[in-house]
Amino acid sequence: MKIVEFLKYKQKRTNLIIWFLIAAIGIVVIWGFKHGSNPLHMNVSDNIQQIDLDTIYLKGSGVEVNFSEVILSDHNEMRKLIVSTQQGTVSTELTDRLIKQLDFDFLKKTQTVSYTGTGYFVVDLDNLTSANVIEDKEKKTITILIDHAYLQAIEIDPNSIIIDEVKEGLLARGDIELTVRDYNVIAKELRTRLEEKFNTAANGQEADDLALKMVKEVYEPIVKAIDRRYDVSVQFK
Repeated sequence: MKIVEFLKYKQKRTNLIIWFLIAAIGIVVIWGFKHGSNPLHMNVSDNIQQIDLDTIYLKGSGVEVNFSEVILSDHNEMRKLIVSTQQGTVSTELTDRLIKQLDFDFLKKTQTVSYTGTGYFVVDLDNLTSANVIEDKEKKTITILIDHAYLQAIEIDPNSIIIDEVKEGLLARGDIELTVRDYNVIAKELRTRLEEKFNTAANGQEADDLALKMVKEVYEPIVKAIDRRYDVSVQFK
């Protein structure tokens, strides 16, 4: 009888211990949910704050970035940004008179030569200096001062040079004979006329408008990569 009572007492004590452990585990779990830390956001003693798995913010590091140094890096390289292209065609009429003093159609033959070219408006970025990069820390802006766009080059497509057939007069027959010097004079004249055709106030204004937009597109991602709070403004000197 005593043995049976002893076994019942031992079983009862074991059950109490089990219920106590379950209650303790439950309390620990509840406390952990209420006071647990976010694994993606933690503060450590070395002033490094983990924002997420890929971002670390150095709190109060005292590090300052010189925007002008970043923007002007490799400034010794020649950098010209093409902001606008223009295409056009010009032509000239060559005339060969049988008798130079007489301007009659039946005594002359004519031939038209046409040139098609492309004009390139550019902005120089290689002459930027630190004085052209202005930082406003309060407004969080970087202002870049650039020169106006200008017509830098004209490219003649040799495949687009058109020489028409000779128009003969009644008494003026055959081809128009041209020397190398004649061809050089013609090429120089047509290139000059292409330059005049491209280098107009309207084309210059269009190139300037595009320059402001395109220079901003070049440098704003660089600035944003350093500090995304900053905006970039581009102005002419």
